Amino acid sequence: MEKDLAGIAAKAKFLKVYALGQLEFHVIDPNGDGEVNFMTKLCSYGMFQIIGIPCVHAVAAAIDRGVNIYILCSPFYTIEMWRESYKQKIYSTSNEDEWIVPVDIKNMQVGVPVEKQPVGRPKKKKLGRSKKKHYPSNGKVLRKEYKCSICGGLDHNRAS
Repeated sequence: MEKDLAGIAAKAKFLKVYALGQLEFHVIDPNGDGEVNFMTKLCSYGMFQIIGIPCVHAVAAAIDRGVNIYILCSPFYTIEMWRESYKQKIYSTSNEDEWIVPVDIKNMQVGVPVEKQPVGRPKKKKLGRSKKKHYPSNGKVLRKEYKCSICGGLDHNRAS
């Protein structure tokens, strides 16, 4: 979790954050904007709610407000919770031969997943040189790309 959070924080430094209230923010992201609420620990991106680690939008808002990003993480990632989950006794299972398994599941055959073919005709691999390294042959003339000296646009020149 530490490595994931460090990677998220590195990406979050470059995002623009707008406050919608004291605990609500709108974060501008090239991959998709996000709405963050620190009180409910919700983000429109969804990672905050699903895995309990703040998403890049929440981390950007926390950095902007000077909030410790570890406070936003779920308590399930703390050492105390880890110790608490293993505090009780864990009993091993019995021998596999003694398990009571339904007949239909016992006889079930699990095969290799079928790979789906994409729809449509397969694309051909292009052979030969790339367009930039292509030389004319057999009387073929390569069209020169025109560039306007005034506006810098392509496919026209100053006169046209």
